[in-house]
Amino acid sequence: MAGLGLGRGDSVEFSVRGDCMRSIGDGQSVQVRRQRLYLPGDLIVVRRRDHWNAHRFLGYAPSVHGLVALTQSDDAAERDPAALASAIVGRATREVHASDRLGALGKYAHAMILRAAGVGR
Repeated sequence: MAGLGLGRGDSVEFSVRGDCMRSIGDGQSVQVRRQRLYLPGDLIVVRRRDHWNAHRFLGYAPSVHGLVALTQSDDAAERDPAALASAIVGRATREVHASDRLGALGKYAHAMILRAAGVGR
């Protein structure tokens, strides 16, 4: 969010495109707030090379490039490519259901097992 001039606790509104997330419809606006820590199940916005994603946060993982964030859309069978933790723009200020948190934890555990086995990205 440094590129937006926002500090921790500041927020900005985004318009979402696409329908891959159950809790956000195409064209809906979301308020995104920068935080110090994100929890599995949070809906976060990640800055990619040519676009921004609003996807479910699964957890953090170490990499040769530093700490990365693991994310996945609600409708995807596989998770997104890992993004540097510094690419996290913020968390959508929406309620997260317990089932979404538990689902994210399960996907995170699966991803970490695959990474430990040298199979995952």
